[in-house]
Parts: sequence; structure tokens; C-alpha cells
Amino acid sequence: MQQQPAASFKTFLRTLSILHLGMMSGLLMLCIFIFVSSEESGSLSFTQQPFEFLIPALLIGATLVGRFLFKTILHKDLQNKTLQQKLGIYQTAHIIRIAPIEGIGLFATVTYMTTDNLFFLIIAALALGILFTLIPTKEKIENVIPINAEDQVYLRNPDKRFES
Repeated sequence: MQQQPAASFKTFLRTLSILHLGMMSGLLMLCIFIFVSSEESGSLSFTQQPFEFLIPALLIGATLVGRFLFKTILHKDLQNKTLQQKLGIYQTAHIIRIAPIEGIGLFATVTYMTTDNLFFLIIAALALGILFTLIPTKEKIENVIPINAEDQVYLRNPDKRFES
């Protein structure tokens, strides 16, 4: 299945926001479901089990690696591309950036389910917080991709359809 390019900047931003919020809401709903359905309320303890070191380290690593990959993908030669092509590359880089963070949040939530240690639910909440700070906005996109005069037309009028 081939990805259809966005018709306008507004539809691109809406699509990317829906993808991002969908990933966040999946993690949030799983956290809530597991917390509510657990028989015990759980406790916050640090027993020095391997997962108590591994999961926070993975979250930090996923955040740093995601940021590195995001910048690496966006530092390719974007000057000779149309805005629609730049936005497609941005979308790919953004998903590559947030997917590992969501994955670690899901892993922490499942670990909470097996251990009843609230520490892991706090890590999942931290992953949600990181994802919340990465919600795509027009300003964030403008600051990351190189914008030329031709692109400014679409950014000033987000409803203007891209020319094919």
C-alpha cells in the first residue's frame, strides 16, 4: 500500500497529529486499563531487579536515538525538494522518532502488569510526557525543515492545495 501525499499543509498537519495522538492514546488507554483492572493497587518499590534499570535506560536510549535518527533523516539534501516531499520525509522521521518511545512505554506498562510495581507505570507516564512534548505543530515543522519562498506560500495559506 503506497502512502498518498497530503493535499495541503493543513491536511498534512492534521494527519500527522492524528497519527501522533493515536500512538499516545493507545499507550494511555493501556496504562489506564491495566491500572484499573489490576486486583492489587500495586506498590512503589525499588528492589534492584534488572527491569528497574533496563526500562529507564531503554527510555533514555530510545529518546536519544530517536532524536539522532530524526536529525539524521532531516539533514539529507532537502533543498531541491518540493514542500510536499519535505513533509513526507518529516513525517517518516517523526514516526521513527516517537515509535521507540511509545514501545518502551508499552513495555513498561506490561512490566507493571506482571510485577505490580508502580515504578513501571511512572516510567510509562514519563514516556507519555515525552510524547506530549513532541506533538507536531506548524512552528516545530517550520523550524526543522528548510523553507524557501515557494514553500512560504503554502505555510501562510495552509488550505492551499499542493501543486502536483
